[in-house]
Amino acid sequence: MKRTLQFRSTEDGYACFDNKENIFEISKAELQFDVKAFYQAFYSGDKDFEDIEVENCVSDDKEARRVYECITQLIAKIKEKLSEMPDDSEEKVEEDPSVE
Repeated sequence: MKRTLQFRSTEDGYACFDNKENIFEISKAELQFDVKAFYQAFYSGDKDFEDIEVENCVSDDKEARRVYECITQLIAKIKEKLSEMPDDSEEKVEEDPSVE
């Protein structure tokens, strides 16, 4: 299932929203990327990470565009790497010598 998030500017930073919930934000003052917060917002628990789309809802802000591109490129790279990983069911078949 596709998970669609909105990238918006807030008073203090640039944030990704899931519906109306701010799930991940980068401070405008510091522009520090918190990897743990990113993971928890996008990939932890039972979140669907197979098909994430982030809509850019910020217009004509050079800094916001850079942050948005960083987030979307990171999501794309993670998706690419996850697709290269073997499926758990494939590993079990390969490890079991009785299965041919």
